[in-house]
Amino acid sequence: MSHSDYSFTVDPAALGLPSRDELVDMRIWDSHYHGTGSHEEIVKYIKRMGIERVISLDIGGGVTSEDPERDKRHRSLLKEWRKLLSGITRIDPGYPHKSLKKMERWIRNGPCIGIKYSGLIELDVTCDHPNSDPIIELAEELGAVIYIHTWIKVGGNPRYAGGGNYTGESTPMDVAKLAERFPDVQMICGHQGGDWELGIRAIRPHENVLLEFSGALPTSGAVDLAVNELGTDRLVWGGHGPSRSYANELSKVYDADLSDEERMKIFGTNYRRLAAPIMREKGYSVKI
Repeated sequence: MSHSDYSFTVDPAALGLPSRDELVDMRIWDSHYHGTGSHEEIVKYIKRMGIERVISLDIGGGVTSEDPERDKRHRSLLKEWRKLLSGITRIDPGYPHKSLKKMERWIRNGPCIGIKYSGLIELDVTCDHPNSDPIIELAEELGAVIYIHTWIKVGGNPRYAGGGNYTGESTPMDVAKLAERFPDVQMICGHQGGDWELGIRAIRPHENVLLEFSGALPTSGAVDLAVNELGTDRLVWGGHGPSRSYANELSKVYDADLSDEERMKIFGTNYRRLAAPIMREKGYSVKI
């Protein structure tokens, strides 16, 4: 890809937006990437937006979805795109023993750097269930990144926040309960729970919980509230591509009243600090 392919149709400066060079200077790490299945098509957009590294949340599929050919493709992809792409693997607290075996295969003896609690759990078991204890203990031993999908859907009869969630789909309140049991283990609360005002406040007392805010609409003020309540050291950034655009997700941080140093923390420094030990163990050179 030539440098000309990175140009934008409209001059970003004319709209008060950052140039590609300015985005590159931010050293952006995308902690929430779903483009594994079409990576070769998407990578041009990753590079065009100056993203330094993307973290796939889909490596190895679910714990009950055996597919040797898929696993072979995923390992090959992580090897071929090692300078740009890292991966974490999905676990399921409904199947703790299978989850532990998967972590051994993909993290201890494989290329992955962490685990993801998915939003599509087969059984009605959220992240705070006791089944999670051996999973978190092994993750701590491995130094693995822990990402937990969370959402707060209104539903039920009578209706309440969280009453419309999928079976086994965790909320930030569930993350708070898990974090209280493991105060020395850092974990990421994904999507800010969808409802950012409730999600931010749910995890606020637990300093071992970082907040990731991809996937929702780019509401002005959401990141400002998160910074006011949690501080910039507890936020990480995700692009949620290809189902969300980088413009959508980048705008949340650029909308906030932040210095460039604070933006850099959110865009990548905080995630690099979290992931650096296991990445260095895997042979990556990580400059925080």
